[in-house]
Amino acid sequence: MRIAKYDPQKHHRRSIRLKGYDYSSPGAYFVTICTRGRECVLDDPVVTGIITNVWHALPGWFPTIALDEFVVMPNHVHLILWIHPPDRAGASPAPTQGETGDVGVGATLAVAQNTPWTLPEPERVNPTPTLGDVVGAFKSLVFAVYLDWIQTNDPTRRAKFWQRNYYEHIILNEREFLAIRRYIRLNPDNWALDRDNPDNIRHLSPPKAVEGYVREALTRGENGVG
Repeated sequence: MRIAKYDPQKHHRRSIRLKGYDYSSPGAYFVTICTRGRECVLDDPVVTGIITNVWHALPGWFPTIALDEFVVMPNHVHLILWIHPPDRAGASPAPTQGETGDVGVGATLAVAQNTPWTLPEPERVNPTPTLGDVVGAFKSLVFAVYLDWIQTNDPTRRAKFWQRNYYEHIILNEREFLAIRRYIRLNPDNWALDRDNPDNIRHLSPPKAVEGYVREALTRGENGVG
């Protein structure tokens, strides 16, 4: 399994992006996108459905990406995204040992059929995107589709809910990949213990960087829990 090249000397940083790292580099990336103030607004069926539809549509804009594990939680989204070289456009994620079942299913709603919203068709594609290009398009498309739905169905709703930035982690090896994939898949089962759950924030602050999620994923995997 080939994972993105990574300089461990740059891993500990203050900025949310790795200075000098090429985020168009082929490899697997773990991304967490939160709502502003950790508000639980993503459990609305309309919002969840739009987010899920946009996720599955992303390769139409970026033919060199592949979608892996994904889940919509009440106030955040976890996902694994692959970026492939241009000559591997449309390729599936690399197979892994000890992992079976469908890739990209996630513990979330299935793609809705006959949805009451419409996703725009790509006017152009980007075969060499950075991670920021993909995440930015994902957030913008969700907002645009939801705003369109609001204007038609319920103008009293607020359309903006994303946190300004996002958390990312370059997946370094097979151990991390399997642990993070399992963490995402079982996240709904562990919502009561989740550090992003508003019931827990008072006494256990949510992660301030993606490494907090990664450490939790590795710890749970080593302890044999979800």
